[in-house]
Amino acid sequence: MIAKASELLEQFIQIERQALDAVDMPHMPTLGSAYEEITKQGIDQGFAIPKSLDLRVVSGFISVGQEMLPQQIDGMLVCGEGIQYGRTKEYIYPIDQVLCIFEVKKTLNKADYVDAFDHLRVIRQKYAEHFESKFDDDPTFEPNIKVARKHFSQITGKEAPDKYSQIHTLSKSEGILFYSLVQETLAPLSIIHGYGGYTTESGMRNSFLDILFEKGETSGEGLGVPSLPSLVTTNGFSIVKGNGVPFIGINEDREWAALLSTKGNAARIILEVIWSKISLHFDVAMPWGDDSDTEVTAPLMFAKPIENEDGAGWYYVPIRLKESDLSMRSNLQAWQPRKITEDVTEIIYSMLSTGGYVHLDILDEIATSNSVERDDLINRLMSTMLFKQSGNYIRPISSILHMVSDNEGQNFISSNRDRLDTWCDKCGIAKSYISLIIMDGFGQ
Repeated sequence: MIAKASELLEQFIQIERQALDAVDMPHMPTLGSAYEEITKQGIDQGFAIPKSLDLRVVSGFISVGQEMLPQQIDGMLVCGEGIQYGRTKEYIYPIDQVLCIFEVKKTLNKADYVDAFDHLRVIRQKYAEHFESKFDDDPTFEPNIKVARKHFSQITGKEAPDKYSQIHTLSKSEGILFYSLVQETLAPLSIIHGYGGYTTESGMRNSFLDILFEKGETSGEGLGVPSLPSLVTTNGFSIVKGNGVPFIGINEDREWAALLSTKGNAARIILEVIWSKISLHFDVAMPWGDDSDTEVTAPLMFAKPIENEDGAGWYYVPIRLKESDLSMRSNLQAWQPRKITEDVTEIIYSMLSTGGYVHLDILDEIATSNSVERDDLINRLMSTMLFKQSGNYIRPISSILHMVSDNEGQNFISSNRDRLDTWCDKCGIAKSYISLIIMDGFGQ
């Protein structure tokens, strides 16, 4: 169960931290190395990552092609064997074998924040260049975009390309969004972990925004969504990407929160992000257990892809919240499926009879019979983030969608069977699901 694993990890880190704090060690490089070792050993415990996947946590360097990057890595989660760097305990790993990169700071202040941000940003940019070179080496190369397609549809409500090579069929703005989501699922995670530093969530949020926009005023180059850290944690506060690995944030106006903040057990957040990456990389299920709680997040920055005649880029909208507003929310909330109204239920039943696709003309009829505007009906349907539009049809994003009724006759839908089972057990609801299985190709 994820909650248990994160508790153990946090206890391990805390014990080691207390042991280091008790030692008077003025030599900061040595002290920094000790904190780096805590993070490596903590993440590499058996309860955190499955050993059967040949994963390990090491320090060292990353190679891209024939180039060894000069940035020394505090800790990285890697797969398989690497090359030992001389007689040291450092290792060199090809970037395709690296799942996560950790930048560890004893105290995360603004200067260290900037240093870690730049350190990790260079590596992510190198990965992007490496990714592009694969098409030059092999014109038939097709990366795995299954997860990126889902996240694209969740954000836009539209159908994503079937293959990466079809990215040029999108508009420039949608193309840069899709490219970024592909990068987010394939590139190594970049994690900044501070053992101390900011004492408030608002302080950590504002510092990140200040760093980003100060850099933007200087140049703006290389500050796209893929270059931002995947996760930053310190003192129980976290800033995490809303890239779907595993967090995603979309408001009622379908604006995408590329960055979110949370508070509470930072070790839990680290594990959720790492386990999600492992699951994507190996296409395996992780031992999440029956934990039904989800983190309560606050949007930190919305990212909107924009375009002009010359190309496309990102328009960032920062959200600065007071600490009093942030501290009022709880850390966790119970997960539940999406509650749907009677008219949306009619759409589900219509999909059941038409292979999973419903034509817009049918939505007109359902809207009229329920005395609602069609656009309002579509907006409520799409706001569940479970559906997308493909031409004149609307269909679920996932290939399977489940609907269940509670004891009062209210209907709920979800594409996550495991969590739906747990929710039904918790609420005493019979698991009498109506399951919609999509017949791809219908209506195309």
